Amino acid sequence: MTSKTGKKNQTSESDWLKKDSNHFELKSPHDGLRLLGKFWPVNEPRAVILFVHGSGEHSGRYKHVAEFFNEHKVACVTYDLRGHGVSGGERGFTPSSDALFIDLECVVNFVRSKFSHTKPLVLYAHGTGCSICIAHILKRSDRLLDYQYLILSTPSICLKMRPTRTLFFIARAFSNLSPHLRLPIEGNMNNVYTNDEAMVTAYRTDPLVHDRWPARSLCVFLELGHLLETTPARFSVPVLVQHGMDDTITPFETIKKWKEERVMGDDIELKLWSDHMHELHNDVGRINVLNYALEWILKHLDSNQNQQQGN
Repeated sequence: MTSKTGKKNQTSESDWLKKDSNHFELKSPHDGLRLLGKFWPVNEPRAVILFVHGSGEHSGRYKHVAEFFNEHKVACVTYDLRGHGVSGGERGFTPSSDALFIDLECVVNFVRSKFSHTKPLVLYAHGTGCSICIAHILKRSDRLLDYQYLILSTPSICLKMRPTRTLFFIARAFSNLSPHLRLPIEGNMNNVYTNDEAMVTAYRTDPLVHDRWPARSLCVFLELGHLLETTPARFSVPVLVQHGMDDTITPFETIKKWKEERVMGDDIELKLWSDHMHELHNDVGRINVLNYALEWILKHLDSNQNQQQGN
């Protein structure tokens, strides 16, 4: 399967702020903060995908991905994490991991209220978005989310540049003393996440992209990273992990080890992509990555349908 929408496609701030009937706004049950998102509907969808983006970026960067799945009768939903994109909150600020989990629960429940519960829901997370989804399973297992499949795109766990004990201590200290203080660490703008130069330029000039790491946010994600590295994760749904072998954030060897030693479940697949970097969906070969994810989804939908017909 191929698509015309694997092309360079970047959403400007004015486009993303432009409201239409497919945009939605929610209030987080955690603190009432505004969460903004968008539907990418199709008639009679086979399934629904909810994207959970990574740190520093925004959901408008997934426009071409949503359009690809739309072409294949899969509806999509995107939303901006708190402190990101056009959602509310200080840029990059995360008060706690619970805030992220409650926001995710709020959006999933909203999506379920808008689409028939008979339509399978796929969580498609990228980077630190993967950390949020996995940690939700570990820390809030009593609040199961109503989704049927999980795709993890280059999960940002087991980092290449492992935080030192000193960094942990500093982050925790400032998290309590001055939680909004921006710590002097290397920002997202200095990194190259894709082998597509046009995408790199678009990322660095996107007004909705930021590289802010307030002390509290850094502490939250360092603690989540430690949790994911040290705690076995049991998945009750089929999971596809896709990882670029040239990713400079999380080496693929550590993801292989994590999958072999820390991951449990009946249907877990790890797909490694050579000559691909952190943002698989923005690399030169992204159409192959998206087609693989699509075929994985359709294969599971067909298998589930056959099982239901056999019962």
